[in-house]
Amino acid sequence: MDKFTIICVDDQPEMLFQLAHDLAEFSDWVKIKICSDAQSAQESLEKLDQDGRYACVVLSDQNMPGQNGVDWLQSLAKDRRFRHTKKVMLSQRPTHQVFIDAINLAQVDRFFIKPWDQEELIHEVRVLLTEYVFDKGVDYEPLQQHLDQDTVRKFLRGVTF
Repeated sequence: MDKFTIICVDDQPEMLFQLAHDLAEFSDWVKIKICSDAQSAQESLEKLDQDGRYACVVLSDQNMPGQNGVDWLQSLAKDRRFRHTKKVMLSQRPTHQVFIDAINLAQVDRFFIKPWDQEELIHEVRVLLTEYVFDKGVDYEPLQQHLDQDTVRKFLRGVTF
């Protein structure tokens, strides 16, 4: 089960700690990788790809030194190797333009304003992990206890025999 990874990217250590804490319930089947900037996150993605492991979900802050979240997630969205990776944007005070760019350019799947609601974050990440498993074509049955059951049913209803 060490094939699945969630990458958390934020330049504020307390935010990374909070994300790791909030996502800890996934740690029995998903590795939580924390990165302090887009460059280290990209290096982690490259290593996962080389090792044949899955970058299932990326949670990225918008305001970071070097490369901001929208720009980095936009480049990630263009990389065919990570086309199934689910993207979540985090921002404390997003502008209207950041919302538009996150959706239209970076193709984010979810957007959370800091501070986020822990239960909502956990639920949405579980849904995204489930979508990733089905989008990637991974055998879901051994993972079923970890997945969002409503999302599993949605995908199974779409299956034709």
